[in-house]
Amino acid sequence: YGVKYSLGILMLIIDFSLKEQKHCIQQLQMAEVKSMFREVLPKQGQLSVEDVTTMVLCKPKLLPLKSLTLEKLEKMQQAAQDTIRQQEMAEKEDQQIAH
Repeated sequence: YGVKYSLGILMLIIDFSLKEQKHCIQQLQMAEVKSMFREVLPKQGQLSVEDVTTMVLCKPKLLPLKSLTLEKLEKMQQAAQDTIRQQEMAEKEDQQIAH
């Protein structure tokens, strides 16, 4: 019983120390980021912030009205219809010749 209890406490201590380590690392990283930028406040005059939002014009993206796949399918369909028309015309000519 004593061994299980001490193992549980040991696991709790290890888990706690890992959480503490992660927390300390995060605090150090935040401190490093803050130290990269030095805050400068004027000793005289007014302190103001200018933030004017403006529209940014981007190059328009031209999209085709039809996709390449749709164009290919339409060409295939048109070719098939042309072939059917030619076959029908050939059959009509054969029927006229036979009469």
